[in-house]
Amino acid sequence: MAGRPRKKAAGSKKVKPSGPASCAVLWGLDADGEKGAAVRAVLREMGVVARTATYERLGDAAGAFARLPGFRPAPVPYAGPAPAAEEFVLLCGLTDAQVDEFLARSREAGCVVGPKALLTKTNRAWPLVRLIDAVSAEHAVNAS
Repeated sequence: MAGRPRKKAAGSKKVKPSGPASCAVLWGLDADGEKGAAVRAVLREMGVVARTATYERLGDAAGAFARLPGFRPAPVPYAGPAPAAEEFVLLCGLTDAQVDEFLARSREAGCVVGPKALLTKTNRAWPLVRLIDAVSAEHAVNAS
């Protein structure tokens, strides 16, 4: 019958989009370096996208790296001081189980990164350089 909506099949329901894919933002872990390649291999095996943070993009909000709605790259390239940490990993959108898996696989592969963080509602608006510095400072205090 024309003009009448079709009935949905029993058991079918709308599926909401899951949002941005889980990812890891990497600073100081170049793909051509041994440690950077190992970290990327662990992430790839887990199905997590690795994104490299370049110096020029350190002023971007952490949420922009995760491609969260409403976050865009900074309008001008970053030109401030380099972060305190030589390497850093920001895990975005991973479940607790995935975080535990990443940590365990990193240990097994011998590619443990010191300062790392999870993207949160609080830090997603922070420029990446601020987040790296804050986590690095906290890491240094806890290490002593």
